[in-house]
Amino acid sequence: MINILFAIFLFGVLCAICAKGIYRAIKYKQSLSSQEYALLTALVIGIMITLYTGGNNIVNEL
Repeated sequence: MINILFAIFLFGVLCAICAKGIYRAIKYKQSLSSQEYALLTALVIGIMITLYTGGNNIVNEL
């Protein structure tokens, strides 16, 4: 269960960084840096891993 909550937290961080990028693109006409793209990629991979392990734990408990 804690894995699912951690995935929700990571998704929130992902949404915040995407909103920051969209705001910067509209207001300043700048794109995200390569470090921010790397962070977005790491967050997506982390979300997939935590959802997989959380779902696997739930299935194994049944």
